Amino acid sequence: MIKIKLCELDKHRNEIAFRPYIWAQNVLKDIGIEFTTGDSYDFAWVAQASFCNKTLPLKESVDRGLEYLSTITGDYMLLDGQDSHSLIGSAEILRDSKAILLLKNTLLKDWNQYKKGYVSGRLYWGEGEYKVSDIDNLKPRIKLSGTNWVGTIKPQWHNYTSNKPYDISCMFSWGDVENYEFTNLTSPYYDDHRKSLLDRLEKTNYKVIRREKGVRIPQQQFYQNMFNSKIIAAPIGYGEMAVRDIEAASFGSILLKPSMDHLSSTPFIYEDGVTYVACKYDWSNVEEKIDYILTNWDHLQSFITENMRKRFNEEYSEEKLAIHTYNIFKNLNNIENE
Repeated sequence: MIKIKLCELDKHRNEIAFRPYIWAQNVLKDIGIEFTTGDSYDFAWVAQASFCNKTLPLKESVDRGLEYLSTITGDYMLLDGQDSHSLIGSAEILRDSKAILLLKNTLLKDWNQYKKGYVSGRLYWGEGEYKVSDIDNLKPRIKLSGTNWVGTIKPQWHNYTSNKPYDISCMFSWGDVENYEFTNLTSPYYDDHRKSLLDRLEKTNYKVIRREKGVRIPQQQFYQNMFNSKIIAAPIGYGEMAVRDIEAASFGSILLKPSMDHLSSTPFIYEDGVTYVACKYDWSNVEEKIDYILTNWDHLQSFITENMRKRFNEEYSEEKLAIHTYNIFKNLNNIENE
């Protein structure tokens, strides 16, 4: 039996990172992996909130993270639960710590992209300062975690109707708060991407239901608006994946979002034209995609909805997560040779 300590389980954001494993703990125990919060363990798992503090300058966050890790006895792994390919704040810790592995929710398919500079390391936000020049050296110690943001919820599959009064739901938030990461203001990149879609749709005749800047509405109305929409638009935010992605299938609506082809993640449920409809990040072809969906609505609604539901149920099973986790430990001896 391998015993894993979940460090600071109750700390904000750590619980979300650990949640899929906790849900699967009975299946994991059946194959010899057990979780604990006690002091007797084989490996410690340290989630991002324990080694990374985005409210601080990057160097100070890294220094504090390394200080915390120095108090851990025995072997440990890092778990980066932020749903983005960015390694900012995590690569520095991996580089200078004794962590065996960094388990990452999502990664870029093209590892060479990490050597280029992007805003906060996010490819889709364009050129910027942050890059990981030594990614080739770090790569053998970075593995997919087998989890991601979509797997932190348990969706309900509602009965749905084809009679939906709105063409497209834009119930996503924007302009709510200013967000800083390591003293860098990142919210403009988040908001501008979303506002540019709203600006384009204002010039069309589509029936759009949307949120106004910084305005929140009651949750029941929020979900009802999405249920009443043929298409649910899901812009990229601080990561590519969002709860909205699977909620679309819950409501019998079609997910429309920027292409996910640059991503590597396990599980991965995104297949253009099969489980969602992809568009360009700058929305330059969004009208074309909306027209395609509305013209073929009678066929696409059930086709994409049922495909997404089936794909989710298959890929986010506790058994698949257990096998992935088992293989992480099974292959530990190969780390040096990869």
